[in-house]
Amino acid sequence: MSRRTSSISLPSPGSLVYEINLSLPQELAVDYLGWLQEFTRSQVQQIDGFKDSRIFRQTSKPAGLHWLSEEAGTKEYFTVHYVVRSRQHLDDYLRNQQPALAEAEKEKYRYLVTSRRVLEVFD
Repeated sequence: MSRRTSSISLPSPGSLVYEINLSLPQELAVDYLGWLQEFTRSQVQQIDGFKDSRIFRQTSKPAGLHWLSEEAGTKEYFTVHYVVRSRQHLDDYLRNQQPALAEAEKEKYRYLVTSRRVLEVFD
């Protein structure tokens, strides 16, 4: 798996962060992560208004914390953040492209989207 070597860039105020939280069977995690890295890069290049993306992988649980989703070590959890220029760009994507992409990904990897949300950047 390749890693980005660029410095972390923060989204500018007024941008949106489209967050997708995923879980999938642990045995698919390595293959999925490789695919996800390429997929998110291509999304940023191809989708109007998508400016950047970051992938996060849930680490082991620190003592004293409670995770919202825990399945006895059988699942891996990922979060994807897409920085999007505007609500209109995001709405266009969600209406015209996201449903077909999500279905194809679900069939291939048997993942579960546990949540999606949109965050507005203030500072």
